[in-house]
Amino acid sequence: MADQALPGVAAPADRAGAGVQPGVQRAAPYAYYALFVLLVTNIFNSIDRSVITIVAARLRADLHLTDAALGFLMGTAFAVFYGVVGLAMGRIADGVSRTRLMALGLAVWSGMTAAAGLATNYAGLATARMGVGIGEAVANPCSHSLISDYFPQRNRSTALGVYMLGVYLGGATSLIVGGQLLQHWGTLCTTLPFDACQLADWRSVFLVVGLPGIALAVILATLREPPRLTAPRTSRLLPFVVGEISAAVPPFTLINLHRAGGAAAVVRNLVMAAVLILAAFSLTALLGDPLQWAALALGAYSVITWAGVLRLRDRPLFNLTFGCPTFILTMSGGALLACLSGAMGSWGVPYVMRELHAGPAQAGLYLGLTSAVSASVSVLVGSYITDIWKRRDRRAPIWICLIALLAPIPAQLVMLRAQDLQTYVAAYAVFQFFIMLWSGAVGGLIQDLVLQRMRGTASAAFSLVLILVGSGMGPYWVGKISTMTGSLLTGLYSMLALVPVALIFFLLAARRLPGETLEARRARAVSAGEPA
Repeated sequence: MADQALPGVAAPADRAGAGVQPGVQRAAPYAYYALFVLLVTNIFNSIDRSVITIVAARLRADLHLTDAALGFLMGTAFAVFYGVVGLAMGRIADGVSRTRLMALGLAVWSGMTAAAGLATNYAGLATARMGVGIGEAVANPCSHSLISDYFPQRNRSTALGVYMLGVYLGGATSLIVGGQLLQHWGTLCTTLPFDACQLADWRSVFLVVGLPGIALAVILATLREPPRLTAPRTSRLLPFVVGEISAAVPPFTLINLHRAGGAAAVVRNLVMAAVLILAAFSLTALLGDPLQWAALALGAYSVITWAGVLRLRDRPLFNLTFGCPTFILTMSGGALLACLSGAMGSWGVPYVMRELHAGPAQAGLYLGLTSAVSASVSVLVGSYITDIWKRRDRRAPIWICLIALLAPIPAQLVMLRAQDLQTYVAAYAVFQFFIMLWSGAVGGLIQDLVLQRMRGTASAAFSLVLILVGSGMGPYWVGKISTMTGSLLTGLYSMLALVPVALIFFLLAARRLPGETLEARRARAVSAGEPA
């Protein structure tokens, strides 16, 4: 069957240099070079996404922000626009050069990170964060699809786990470099060949971490594309890209809906939009923070509309993603797990600086190194165990998710009761190890649930919902509870309410997973119109 063709197995000999070897179910040396470049790119991705956490205290003071507003900047402003644009990026990645598309995204998100250092007010900073989200939307669809074509199924989870290390290495780097710059900028600025001491310390952090990514984009653009069963488009490229983006970005979504489903589809979509607008107004009246609820309504509208367009335009793909209960349950559980880890990650440094009176360099160094070591080991261990466990039990990725959900709770309770930084850091190491076990496991599972041509879109759908819920709600939720109660500690405790809900989603997914064989998936796709 076409989906069983591992990268390189059915590839023509002249494409073997792209990273795989014909007739051999193993990756060629070039695949490991490509994986290294993608890993470094993901490190920059994570740095630019998370660097705002180390400067949060400075932003709060300079711009007179509440914790709820900080939560919006740390999560929602980035996540929603990441989601809105990224929804189309999966199908675009399945139809164009993934390496060049990812290089373009890297240049955009790096430039917008640097632009955040030039922002003069809250609106400008929020706009820059939105730009970072737009640029980073290309990363996961392109990289996951590339890695899945560079590496065969037998070690795909491990390769994806290595790539995911970039999230934690980058997050740690942003804390360490950002903390050192914040604490020592007054001295460092005098060593530069130009007058930089007029620049606020938090501005220097954004500029220093953002600009190098533009140079990396040039290297990324030179990576070779691995063979694909469906060749990238070489004609009518612009109409294809514009069409996919307009399928997710309002109000152009209405045009696509009308073309695909007629007036009835447009009417249903407008009714759904009205419901979301009413919900946003109601939540604003109840809780305030209009930007938060408007952004979330936009994100929800784009996700639902894009799924509707997908159902009309590519029914086989829809049936294996948004139309598949196993996919939906895994995605829902993963989104809540991401919400838990994202909230603790975003507010960890502000918490120890505020409650345990740690300096920025100390907080960044301790939490950064702890996160890098603990989370990196966790991802590798979790991915490796999953690959072995999966040979005996197809549900292994779900069991790893359950361990990641439940095992960190005792460490989290110790963290939030700690009276000194050393105790907090020790518990944080345990917390990070357990809660990050699931990344490679679930990434590989999502790729296994679809056919080869659908991998980019499946990765986009999964990761974008995770980022929309995890980053769009997690940091804001904690910040809002903190603002309402006057206690950041209460906000962090409140996240534990998500655990039983996520547990139910994962258990239901595990119950269905044994039936998700390749034959069953292909049969569902063929019944919806996929060529046999």
